[in-house]
Amino acid sequence: MIGTSFQREILKKLSDLGPLYIVGGAVRDAQLGIPAKDVDVVTTLPLQEIEIKLSDWGYTPHVIGAHLQTVSLFKETERLDIASFSGEVEKDALRRDFTLNAIYQDVRTGEIKDPLGGLQDLDERRLRACGCAVDRFVEDPLRIMRLIRLSVRYGFEIEQETWQAAVDNLSLLHKVSSERVTEELARILVLEEIDKALGLLDDLGYWQMYIPELARLKGLVQNRYHTKDAWEHTRHVVRNTPNRVLLRLAALFHDMGKWETASRECYVWGTVRLTNQGYQVEGFKLVDKNLERWKDKNVEVRGGRLDNYPDTIVIKRITATQAKAKKHFELVPAGKRHFLQHERESARLVREILPRFQWSMVLPGGNKGERELEYLVGHHMVGTLTFMSALKGEAEHPKVRSKMRHFAWEIGWNGQVYNKQRVEDLLDLWRADFLGGKQVEEETIERFNWIQEQIRSECAFLLERDNLLNWAYFGEYTHGKGLEGEKFGQFKEQVRRQVMLDAKNNLNDPRFLEREYGFFKKS
Repeated sequence: MIGTSFQREILKKLSDLGPLYIVGGAVRDAQLGIPAKDVDVVTTLPLQEIEIKLSDWGYTPHVIGAHLQTVSLFKETERLDIASFSGEVEKDALRRDFTLNAIYQDVRTGEIKDPLGGLQDLDERRLRACGCAVDRFVEDPLRIMRLIRLSVRYGFEIEQETWQAAVDNLSLLHKVSSERVTEELARILVLEEIDKALGLLDDLGYWQMYIPELARLKGLVQNRYHTKDAWEHTRHVVRNTPNRVLLRLAALFHDMGKWETASRECYVWGTVRLTNQGYQVEGFKLVDKNLERWKDKNVEVRGGRLDNYPDTIVIKRITATQAKAKKHFELVPAGKRHFLQHERESARLVREILPRFQWSMVLPGGNKGERELEYLVGHHMVGTLTFMSALKGEAEHPKVRSKMRHFAWEIGWNGQVYNKQRVEDLLDLWRADFLGGKQVEEETIERFNWIQEQIRSECAFLLERDNLLNWAYFGEYTHGKGLEGEKFGQFKEQVRRQVMLDAKNNLNDPRFLEREYGFFKKS
């Protein structure tokens, strides 16, 4: 008999009342030799009668669903869903999604009923819609997403008519609630064969229709360090991340900003002017921080002219110049391919995309999980940028060690607690990105592995040190200084940072506190 002892106990009691069939994933998986925690059954008994009977037997049934209702029971990770039907197996089968989910097993006799040839499809590893594929997808367009998940999870080929119906009716997914789409997409993202899933969704046209910010990465040529275009690189990075929704999403979205920031290396000479559209030089919009100090000055700008916004230049370096410019713009011959500040642009696009889904349902921490996703995407380059010299073997070890502790602290401290998981997540994303189809020498990989290992050691040190801090004397000291409220909090954060980054600093050392207080007053 299919199911756990808890499920079988209930099935035995219900089968004594009338015909009862197990159907769907539990029967399919049993045929494949895979145990199932969830069991779906159909019965001719009215749901109200089932609910009453289960309550009388001491169970706690739940009526779920607005249209196609089920009576559901739960025990830890086990679930049993009971639906009513006419008693005609052939008729019931035609309302199901795929033939491999329309195989029935009589609970009382164990007899298998297979009205649509699902067993043969299982044997031939074929995924086929029940009856008319178009009708099945019109009834519930989410089945298009389920088609991808089942094909990848079980390694089944999709029957041609079923595939074409999915392609033709993809736009109907607009009618499905964002909650259901999000849940199904999340289940796809954690599949072991995720690269195959990404490819099928691409072939289906899903990215183009629902996340075009990803689709436009196809064919986007990167710099000389990459062997793949931006989309193939993204697929490589997703494949190399642990199969957790947060990390898979961060990997999927991490380079979306590259289309926006793709540029060619160039020079611009002229006077910086403030216009209604922001700071400009010779009609080119400038993108950088703190440009106000260059207002009305003659400058030489080295940066990247955006491919898709050719009137905009992202600044890499800006310097004052006294020489009168002979020309105002020049592309650097054989200049570098740039994606300057693409991580910031990717994070902005994440904020735009999030409202299309309900990722708070499936991410740890709910809404905090969405903010964590945005953080990881916006900071995925910080490791490479921080340790670029060390990766090239140019940095001294003491300086690198100091950078490692600073890195681990700045990433892990969230203002309230030390979040080791955030550091781990960023390191995992960094690794997947760094090795994602790039030309990396073995020696560089060894340095990279050493840096990550040492950051994890620093992370463990910081976590232990934070737990051991005793703020009693600090409280007495600040009380004597009359520090309260916001000023107290600001000074505490300043002191905490110094204590965490340098083990020589001690919260019980009045000289250390007096020195820090002096800095605090000046600031």
